[in-house]
Amino acid sequence: MNPEEIRKEFPIFSERPELVYLDSAATSQKPGTVIEKISSFYSSKNANVGRGLYRLAGEATVEYQRARSEVADFIGAESDEVIFLRNTTEATNLLASSLDLDGDIVLSEMAHHSEQLPWRRKAEREGLEIKYIPTKDKKLDMEAAKDIIDEDTALVSISHISNVFGVENPVEELADIAHENDALISVDGAQSVPRKPVDVKDMDVDFLSFSGHKMLAPNGIGCLYGRKDILKDMEPYQVGGGMIRTVKKDEVEWEEVPEKFEAGTPNVAGAVGLAEAISYLDEIGMDEVYRHDRELAEKARSELENIQGVDVLAPKDEEISVVSFTMNFAHPHDIAEILNQENVAVRAGHHCAQPQMEKIGISGTTRVSPYIYNTEEDISKFIEAVKKVKSVFG
Repeated sequence: MNPEEIRKEFPIFSERPELVYLDSAATSQKPGTVIEKISSFYSSKNANVGRGLYRLAGEATVEYQRARSEVADFIGAESDEVIFLRNTTEATNLLASSLDLDGDIVLSEMAHHSEQLPWRRKAEREGLEIKYIPTKDKKLDMEAAKDIIDEDTALVSISHISNVFGVENPVEELADIAHENDALISVDGAQSVPRKPVDVKDMDVDFLSFSGHKMLAPNGIGCLYGRKDILKDMEPYQVGGGMIRTVKKDEVEWEEVPEKFEAGTPNVAGAVGLAEAISYLDEIGMDEVYRHDRELAEKARSELENIQGVDVLAPKDEEISVVSFTMNFAHPHDIAEILNQENVAVRAGHHCAQPQMEKIGISGTTRVSPYIYNTEEDISKFIEAVKKVKSVFG
């Protein structure tokens, strides 16, 4: 892949040629093809789906269902196992609201708030117990996990890639442990699906959620994969039009999955945009995307480690795809502001992982997250900006 050429296909970098954008773990930029696809849909095929009998509505419905099939193929699922919603957060809320559990819920200390809070609310309301897999040396403590996940566990929820440490968690091993104890496993793929090959069947997971806006697609579109046999037994998260088969005054019959979980008019243009983003990533190749991200992250890590007073929060023996760091002489917000003055966009704060930050005794970090449009020159400009922070505060 050629990130210099890829960069030319993103209008924002033509509008802002000085921008060094290193915050793709929060949200990605959009290529012209995705923007044009959404515009084209609204210009020529916009109609409500699954309702109208006229030709335009039929064409819109075909586009929507084609998008679902392309998403399913991308993650190794069947088309009727993919539910469209707004984002990873809504997917987790759907699961926590609709899934009937009888046992403990196991989370990780490094979990994003959106992964933790829906399950914590469910546990509080239903009298379930929450247990946490601890973090050891910036990785999951898998020996502890084997003790924590037991015959009393109903569900394990885990991030595929940590948005703080950038480390890939051993999902397949956790799935084996969960299933050996007759527990389900749900994977937060918000950081993995945009940047590495993911196959839900190979991983043997029961649920996977991810957001389109982190993988070149528009805001407001996300997906939940669920095993069809489990989805069939779940009650819908929201009710209304579009997800019913029949409604009488004293009776209602839901549609089959996945429509059963998609109440109201869906984000059709968002789904179409997501499918176009997937086509764009497929053309590059997800193995190449992952290699590129890790190479740039490793370059950032190695150069940061050469700056006195900088501490990189990453496992020493693991490849990573995002880099979080602290400086002993500057607050993360001050670091981010000086980088901003140098046209370098990074994230600063607790990254929606406050329990993890509290565990390691810090209030937050500065985070760098490269993607397909970033170059080695971007990392060099970032490092020079960090050195300026040191000259100001050090």
